[in-house]
Amino acid sequence: MADITVRGIPDEVYERLKEEAERRHRSLNQEIVHRIEASVRAPAVDPKEHLERIRATRRELGDGVRVDDTLLERARSEGRP
Repeated sequence: MADITVRGIPDEVYERLKEEAERRHRSLNQEIVHRIEASVRAPAVDPKEHLERIRATRRELGDGVRVDDTLLERARSEGRP
């Protein structure tokens, strides 16, 4: 396995990484490696294709559905992710 050194990480980013690592019961190094792996394994997204899927979903839902904070909070309180 290769080792790297990353310099110049803003303090705020470092602190958030530490907090997330603790929350997930990982070391800071494990958290960073996990995030790097996730970012390089993520599939490439074609913006035009993604936009068309969004438009198709809007057409299916119609104009009557508006997603706002109230709707999202209600969905969360009902146990939806």
